[in-house]
Amino acid sequence: MQPETPVGHDAVVVIAHINHDRVWRLKEPLRPGGRITWIDRNVRLGGGGYYTGSMLLALGRNVELVSSLVDDEHGRKALEELQKTGFGTGHITMRDGETEFAEIFLDPAGERTILGSTKRTTRSFTLDRPLQAKAFYVNGMQLADTVVASLDKAALVVSQFPLRNPTPRPADIMVGSRADFPGLSLADIWQAACAIAGDRLKDLMLTDGPNEICVYDGRSETRIGVHEKVVTADTIGAGDSFSGAVLHELLNGMPITDAAASACERTADWLRSRDAATAETESTP
Repeated sequence: MQPETPVGHDAVVVIAHINHDRVWRLKEPLRPGGRITWIDRNVRLGGGGYYTGSMLLALGRNVELVSSLVDDEHGRKALEELQKTGFGTGHITMRDGETEFAEIFLDPAGERTILGSTKRTTRSFTLDRPLQAKAFYVNGMQLADTVVASLDKAALVVSQFPLRNPTPRPADIMVGSRADFPGLSLADIWQAACAIAGDRLKDLMLTDGPNEICVYDGRSETRIGVHEKVVTADTIGAGDSFSGAVLHELLNGMPITDAAASACERTADWLRSRDAATAETESTP
Protein backbone atom coordinates (compact mmCIF):
# COMPACT_ATOMS: atom_id res chain seq x y z
CA MET A 1 0.00 0.00 0.00
CA GLN A 2 1.32 3.43 -0.93
CA PRO A 3 1.82 5.92 1.92
CA GLU A 4 -0.96 8.42 2.45
CA THR A 5 -0.62 12.06 1.51
CA PRO A 6 -1.91 14.30 4.34
CA VAL A 7 -4.20 17.18 3.38
CA GLY A 8 -3.21 20.46 4.99
CA HIS A 9 -5.19 22.76 7.27
CA ASP A 10 -7.71 20.06 8.24
CA ALA A 11 -9.40 20.30 4.85
CA VAL A 12 -12.57 18.49 3.88
CA VAL A 13 -11.94 16.40 0.76
CA VAL A 14 -14.70 16.60 -1.85
CA ILE A 15 -14.60 13.85 -4.46
CA ALA A 16 -17.08 14.83 -7.16
CA HIS A 17 -17.44 16.14 -10.69
CA ILE A 18 -16.84 19.71 -11.80
CA ASN A 19 -19.18 20.31 -14.73
CA HIS A 20 -19.75 22.98 -17.31
CA ASP A 21 -23.52 23.44 -17.20
CA ARG A 22 -25.26 24.95 -20.20
CA VAL A 23 -28.47 26.17 -18.63
CA TRP A 24 -31.50 26.74 -20.85
CA ARG A 25 -34.21 28.87 -19.23
CA LEU A 26 -37.46 27.64 -20.73
CA LYS A 27 -40.58 29.73 -21.21
CA GLU A 28 -42.82 26.74 -20.47
CA PRO A 29 -42.49 23.26 -18.94
CA LEU A 30 -41.20 20.32 -20.96
CA ARG A 31 -43.91 18.14 -22.46
CA PRO A 32 -43.85 15.13 -24.79
CA GLY A 33 -44.06 16.13 -28.43
CA GLY A 34 -44.13 19.85 -27.64
CA ARG A 35 -42.34 22.77 -29.22
CA ILE A 36 -40.67 24.57 -26.34
CA THR A 37 -39.36 28.12 -26.49
CA TRP A 38 -36.43 29.30 -24.37
CA ILE A 39 -35.67 32.73 -22.92
CA ASP A 40 -31.90 32.58 -22.59
CA ARG A 41 -28.99 30.20 -22.07
CA ASN A 42 -25.62 30.47 -20.37
CA VAL A 43 -22.68 28.31 -19.39
CA ARG A 44 -21.52 28.19 -15.77
CA LEU A 45 -19.57 25.89 -13.50
CA GLY A 46 -21.62 23.26 -11.73
CA GLY A 47 -21.64 19.65 -10.63
CA GLY A 48 -21.55 18.06 -7.19
CA GLY A 49 -17.94 19.04 -6.57
CA TYR A 50 -18.57 22.69 -7.30
CA TYR A 51 -21.82 23.18 -5.37
CA THR A 52 -21.00 21.00 -2.35
CA GLY A 53 -17.52 22.48 -2.11
CA SER A 54 -18.80 26.04 -2.51
CA MET A 55 -21.21 25.61 0.40
CA LEU A 56 -18.40 24.24 2.58
CA LEU A 57 -16.13 27.15 1.60
CA ALA A 58 -18.90 29.64 2.40
CA LEU A 59 -19.22 28.06 5.85
CA GLY A 60 -15.52 28.53 6.51
CA ARG A 61 -14.19 25.07 5.68
CA ASN A 62 -11.02 24.41 3.72
CA VAL A 63 -11.90 22.25 0.72
CA GLU A 64 -9.62 20.00 -1.31
CA LEU A 65 -11.14 18.79 -4.60
CA VAL A 66 -10.55 15.39 -6.17
CA SER A 67 -11.90 15.64 -9.69
CA SER A 68 -10.87 16.02 -13.33
CA LEU A 69 -11.06 18.64 -16.05
CA VAL A 70 -10.24 18.56 -19.72
CA ASP A 71 -6.99 20.28 -20.67
CA ASP A 72 -8.61 22.70 -23.12
CA GLU A 73 -9.62 26.36 -22.85
CA HIS A 74 -12.79 25.60 -20.87
CA GLY A 75 -10.98 23.29 -18.45
CA ARG A 76 -8.06 25.64 -17.86
CA LYS A 77 -10.39 28.59 -17.21
CA ALA A 78 -12.40 26.44 -14.81
CA LEU A 79 -9.25 25.47 -12.91
CA GLU A 80 -8.29 29.14 -12.61
CA GLU A 81 -11.76 30.07 -11.36
CA LEU A 82 -11.71 27.28 -8.76
CA GLN A 83 -8.33 28.43 -7.48
CA LYS A 84 -9.51 32.05 -7.22
CA THR A 85 -12.60 30.90 -5.32
CA GLY A 86 -10.42 29.20 -2.72
CA PHE A 87 -10.56 25.50 -3.60
CA GLY A 88 -7.52 23.30 -3.17
CA THR A 89 -6.91 21.97 -6.67
CA GLY A 90 -3.74 19.90 -6.30
CA HIS A 91 -5.68 16.67 -6.87
CA ILE A 92 -7.57 17.71 -9.99
CA THR A 93 -6.44 15.68 -12.98
CA MET A 94 -6.14 17.44 -16.35
CA ARG A 95 -7.00 14.98 -19.11
CA ASP A 96 -6.95 15.04 -22.89
CA GLY A 97 -10.06 15.65 -24.93
CA GLU A 98 -12.73 18.30 -25.37
CA THR A 99 -14.96 19.67 -22.61
CA GLU A 100 -18.53 18.36 -22.82
CA PHE A 101 -21.34 20.49 -21.45
CA ALA A 102 -24.15 19.17 -19.28
CA GLU A 103 -27.37 20.43 -20.86
CA ILE A 104 -29.80 21.60 -18.17
CA PHE A 105 -33.37 22.64 -18.99
CA LEU A 106 -34.80 24.96 -16.34
CA ASP A 107 -38.57 25.41 -16.45
CA PRO A 108 -40.50 28.45 -15.12
CA ALA A 109 -41.15 26.70 -11.79
CA GLY A 110 -37.42 26.20 -11.22
CA GLU A 111 -37.42 22.45 -11.86
CA ARG A 112 -34.51 21.17 -13.91
CA THR A 113 -33.95 18.34 -16.35
CA ILE A 114 -30.32 17.31 -16.88
CA LEU A 115 -28.90 15.68 -20.01
CA GLY A 116 -25.43 14.21 -19.56
CA SER A 117 -23.49 11.89 -21.83
CA THR A 118 -22.71 8.39 -20.55
CA LYS A 119 -19.02 9.06 -21.13
CA ARG A 120 -19.06 12.19 -18.95
CA THR A 121 -21.08 10.81 -16.04
CA THR A 122 -19.15 7.53 -15.72
CA ARG A 123 -15.60 8.87 -15.69
CA SER A 124 -13.57 7.51 -12.80
CA PHE A 125 -12.08 9.37 -9.85
CA THR A 126 -8.38 8.66 -9.38
CA LEU A 127 -5.54 9.53 -7.00
CA ASP A 128 -1.81 8.84 -7.27
CA ARG A 129 -1.85 7.68 -3.65
CA PRO A 130 -4.37 7.67 -0.78
CA LEU A 131 -5.20 10.96 0.94
CA GLN A 132 -5.28 11.40 4.70
CA ALA A 133 -8.07 13.66 5.96
CA LYS A 134 -10.65 13.68 8.73
CA ALA A 135 -13.71 14.03 6.51
CA PHE A 136 -14.61 13.11 2.94
CA TYR A 137 -17.63 13.76 0.75
CA VAL A 138 -17.97 11.60 -2.34
CA ASN A 139 -20.41 11.95 -5.22
CA GLY A 140 -19.45 9.61 -8.03
CA MET A 141 -19.90 6.13 -9.38
CA GLN A 142 -16.46 4.81 -10.30
CA LEU A 143 -13.68 5.15 -7.71
CA ALA A 144 -10.06 4.00 -7.99
CA ASP A 145 -8.60 1.76 -5.26
CA THR A 146 -6.60 4.69 -3.87
CA VAL A 147 -9.82 6.67 -3.40
CA VAL A 148 -11.52 3.78 -1.60
CA ALA A 149 -8.44 3.35 0.61
CA SER A 150 -8.62 7.05 1.51
CA LEU A 151 -12.27 6.72 2.56
CA ASP A 152 -11.58 3.59 4.57
CA LYS A 153 -9.31 5.38 7.03
CA ALA A 154 -11.30 8.61 7.38
CA ALA A 155 -13.21 9.43 10.55
CA LEU A 156 -16.27 10.64 8.61
CA VAL A 157 -17.45 9.81 5.09
CA VAL A 158 -20.65 11.18 3.59
CA SER A 159 -21.57 9.73 0.19
CA GLN A 160 -24.21 10.76 -2.28
CA PHE A 161 -26.26 7.67 -3.14
CA PRO A 162 -24.66 6.43 -6.40
CA LEU A 163 -27.00 4.89 -8.95
CA ARG A 164 -26.46 2.29 -11.71
CA ASN A 165 -23.33 0.14 -11.03
CA PRO A 166 -21.11 2.04 -8.57
CA THR A 167 -17.85 1.09 -6.94
CA PRO A 168 -18.58 -0.01 -3.35
CA ARG A 169 -17.19 2.48 -0.87
CA PRO A 170 -17.08 2.79 2.93
CA ALA A 171 -19.49 5.49 4.10
CA ASP A 172 -21.03 6.49 7.41
CA ILE A 173 -23.93 8.39 5.86
CA MET A 174 -25.62 7.99 2.48
CA VAL A 175 -27.63 10.91 1.12
CA GLY A 176 -30.12 10.40 -1.69
CA SER A 177 -33.34 11.59 -3.24
CA ARG A 178 -36.58 9.69 -2.65
CA ALA A 179 -37.47 10.34 -6.29
CA ASP A 180 -34.62 8.06 -7.39
CA PHE A 181 -36.31 5.01 -5.83
CA PRO A 182 -39.91 4.86 -7.05
CA GLY A 183 -41.84 1.91 -5.69
CA LEU A 184 -39.13 0.83 -3.24
CA SER A 185 -39.74 0.60 0.48
CA LEU A 186 -37.45 2.30 2.97
CA ALA A 187 -36.08 -1.11 3.99
CA ASP A 188 -35.30 -1.91 0.35
CA ILE A 189 -33.43 1.37 -0.12
CA TRP A 190 -31.50 0.73 3.10
CA GLN A 191 -30.42 -2.68 1.84
CA ALA A 192 -29.26 -1.13 -1.44
CA ALA A 193 -27.29 1.48 0.51
CA CYS A 194 -25.68 -1.19 2.70
CA ALA A 195 -24.62 -3.13 -0.39
CA ILE A 196 -22.62 -0.06 -1.45
CA ALA A 197 -21.39 1.30 1.90
CA GLY A 198 -20.96 -1.95 3.82
CA ASP A 199 -21.26 -2.47 7.57
CA ARG A 200 -19.95 1.01 8.26
CA LEU A 201 -23.23 2.66 7.21
CA LYS A 202 -24.97 4.33 10.15
CA ASP A 203 -27.65 6.47 8.55
CA LEU A 204 -29.53 6.89 5.29
CA MET A 205 -30.85 10.39 4.56
CA LEU A 206 -33.47 10.84 1.86
CA THR A 207 -34.60 14.23 0.63
CA ASP A 208 -37.91 14.77 -1.16
CA GLY A 209 -37.76 18.17 -2.81
CA PRO A 210 -39.48 20.74 -0.56
CA ASN A 211 -41.08 17.99 1.57
CA GLU A 212 -39.95 16.24 4.75
CA ILE A 213 -36.49 14.69 5.01
CA CYS A 214 -36.27 11.08 6.13
CA VAL A 215 -33.39 9.74 8.25
CA TYR A 216 -33.28 5.96 8.68
CA ASP A 217 -30.74 3.84 10.59
CA GLY A 218 -31.99 0.42 9.51
CA ARG A 219 -34.37 0.17 12.47
CA SER A 220 -36.20 3.44 13.03
CA GLU A 221 -37.24 6.34 10.83
CA THR A 222 -37.14 10.02 11.78
CA ARG A 223 -38.80 12.71 9.68
CA ILE A 224 -37.55 16.29 9.67
CA GLY A 225 -40.01 18.93 8.56
CA VAL A 226 -38.94 21.67 6.17
CA HIS A 227 -40.12 24.80 7.97
CA GLU A 228 -39.64 27.20 5.10
CA LYS A 229 -40.32 26.30 1.48
CA VAL A 230 -38.46 28.65 -0.86
CA VAL A 231 -40.10 29.58 -4.12
CA THR A 232 -37.22 29.79 -6.56
CA ALA A 233 -36.69 30.03 -10.30
CA ASP A 234 -33.55 27.88 -10.11
CA THR A 235 -33.14 24.68 -8.08
CA ILE A 236 -29.82 23.71 -9.71
CA GLY A 237 -27.26 22.80 -7.05
CA ALA A 238 -29.70 22.85 -4.13
CA GLY A 239 -29.26 19.18 -3.27
CA ASP A 240 -25.46 19.36 -3.49
CA SER A 241 -25.41 22.51 -1.35
CA PHE A 242 -27.63 20.75 1.20
CA SER A 243 -25.14 17.87 1.42
CA GLY A 244 -22.29 20.32 2.04
CA ALA A 245 -24.22 21.97 4.85
CA VAL A 246 -25.03 18.58 6.40
CA LEU A 247 -21.35 17.62 6.42
CA HIS A 248 -20.41 20.98 7.96
CA GLU A 249 -22.86 20.54 10.84
CA LEU A 250 -21.80 16.94 11.45
CA LEU A 251 -18.22 18.17 11.79
CA ASN A 252 -19.54 20.68 14.33
CA GLY A 253 -20.80 17.75 16.39
CA MET A 254 -24.53 18.04 15.61
CA PRO A 255 -26.73 14.93 15.70
CA ILE A 256 -27.75 13.95 12.20
CA THR A 257 -31.38 15.04 12.54
CA ASP A 258 -30.33 18.50 13.76
CA ALA A 259 -27.76 18.67 10.97
CA ALA A 260 -30.48 17.97 8.40
CA ALA A 261 -32.74 20.69 9.83
CA SER A 262 -29.90 23.23 9.89
CA ALA A 263 -28.86 22.28 6.35
CA CYS A 264 -32.41 22.97 5.15
CA GLU A 265 -32.22 26.50 6.53
CA ARG A 266 -28.76 27.13 5.11
CA THR A 267 -29.83 25.88 1.69
CA ALA A 268 -32.92 28.09 1.76
CA ASP A 269 -30.72 31.10 2.56
CA TRP A 270 -28.39 30.15 -0.29
CA LEU A 271 -31.27 29.89 -2.78
CA ARG A 272 -32.65 33.28 -1.72
CA SER A 273 -29.23 34.91 -2.02
CA ARG A 274 -28.65 33.46 -5.48
CA ASP A 275 -32.09 34.50 -6.71
CA ALA A 276 -31.47 38.04 -5.42
CA ALA A 277 -28.06 38.17 -7.14
CA THR A 278 -29.58 36.88 -10.40
CA ALA A 279 -32.39 39.43 -10.26
CA GLU A 280 -29.90 42.24 -9.64
CA THR A 281 -27.76 41.13 -12.58
CA GLU A 282 -30.75 40.89 -14.91
CA SER A 283 -31.96 44.36 -13.93
CA THR A 284 -28.56 45.97 -14.60
CA PRO A 285 -28.55 47.61 -18.05
